Amino acid sequence: MRRKSGPQTSAAEKTIKDIRRATRKHHSAEDKSGSSWRACVAKTASPRSAAVKGLPKACIIAGRRSSSKRAKSAEMRRTGGHAATHALHLDICRAFSGNFIVPEQASGLGSQPGFSTMTPEPGEMRRMALSSVARGADGLLFFRWRPAHFGAEIYWMGVIDHDDVPRRRYHEAAQFAGDIARIKDDLLGKTVRMDVAIAGADFDNQEAYKTYPMGLPSPLEDGTRLHRYCYDNGIACGFIHPADDLSRIKLLYIPHWVMWKSEWDANVEAIVRNGGTLVVGAMTGTRDENNHIPRTLAPGPGLSALCGVRVEEFGRVAEPGADGLFGMPGPELGLNVPARRLPASSSQRGYRLAIGNAEYDAAHLYELFEIDEDVETLGQWSNRFLGGRTAISRRSVGSGQAIYIGTYLTDVLVGALAEHLFGNAGIHPLVPNLPSTVEVTLREADDRKLLFLMNADDATRELTNIPEGTDLLSGDTVSRNLVLGPYGCAVIGLAG
Repeated sequence: MRRKSGPQTSAAEKTIKDIRRATRKHHSAEDKSGSSWRACVAKTASPRSAAVKGLPKACIIAGRRSSSKRAKSAEMRRTGGHAATHALHLDICRAFSGNFIVPEQASGLGSQPGFSTMTPEPGEMRRMALSSVARGADGLLFFRWRPAHFGAEIYWMGVIDHDDVPRRRYHEAAQFAGDIARIKDDLLGKTVRMDVAIAGADFDNQEAYKTYPMGLPSPLEDGTRLHRYCYDNGIACGFIHPADDLSRIKLLYIPHWVMWKSEWDANVEAIVRNGGTLVVGAMTGTRDENNHIPRTLAPGPGLSALCGVRVEEFGRVAEPGADGLFGMPGPELGLNVPARRLPASSSQRGYRLAIGNAEYDAAHLYELFEIDEDVETLGQWSNRFLGGRTAISRRSVGSGQAIYIGTYLTDVLVGALAEHLFGNAGIHPLVPNLPSTVEVTLREADDRKLLFLMNADDATRELTNIPEGTDLLSGDTVSRNLVLGPYGCAVIGLAG
């Protein structure tokens, strides 16, 4: 006999209505703190935005549970901490879409049966939300209103708790809503400043890497080293596609894009001729659009002519400190893991390169390349059979420069290159000498700039060298000195 569903459905609907009615007694509609504002922005849509390219709608948002999901990534992958990882993924998102919305911003501990994030401390939830805004969010909703009582995410916390009582997360969300009310008129229409740009937002290169990785870092993993350097030093950095408008950036880094399309050549050459810096990473242009190896030498006709290099040989290099080119499978596969593992020959075959009077260990790969007569050597290989050959080249083109790096980035190599390249390219911190825990971002338009300063630590920080302006959150005038309390934030309005 078929079970009749009518009365059961009615009872369920009545129960849901009773819950909603009870919730409204605790919190009227006026009190709810889901903060969203009109996501309509002038001059921010990328030519490659999701709407233009017909990509899935999910490509124009910052990702599910922005802060908590990134916290999971930071915890699982050890990418240098939650704040830096959060900033990284927001910048990656913006490269696909221009300014975006965050439909599920973290409001507390995030968890599923197999993982959990840290619980935001007092003030941290607001700081994370303002970081989303600082890096391009024009709309934001907290996830979630209340946590579930059953299912896979019963301990994924919300703005209020399981008992529907408002506590510190509720009041912090309300504070953030007040922050947005104060800055929204100044915010909309402003884009995120980028002086250093990393080539990104290209699905073809993302997938091409996966077809033949050889143990090498992905383009994103390599580019993340440069992004983290800029984040730590307060330099405006983000990701951009080579087909987009590159006129406002000062340096473009191409992190080992194995697929390079000739249709991008003119755009990147224009950066150099107009005074910018192009930096091309090893293995770029080694495949065509079909993921095949072409008969021309890398990095391909256009980039070879621009950089004045043609790669004739490459080889794998163990990462400094590793005992071989690859790790060994672990116990998760049921395999034996020896207590003592003998190193592979690759661990003893290190290659070094010199920039000026300093030497650096190479990682992952070396390249040997021919250079044209008008190309100078910025760095050269200093040992083994590579010794004396060019490792990093520089060619002046127009009023700018094209750099080719015949290896992969390491943290120390990024620092050395920044020291040699950033100053001449006019790249400087947005605010000099900031404490390491303070994140800085600039959103700007022709007539107005908003400088975001956010303390990602539970200790009070004293800042100096702050440009004169008004903190729109507090209404206070700021000139040179500013104190940020634990997880404290300031949004300083500057003249255009």
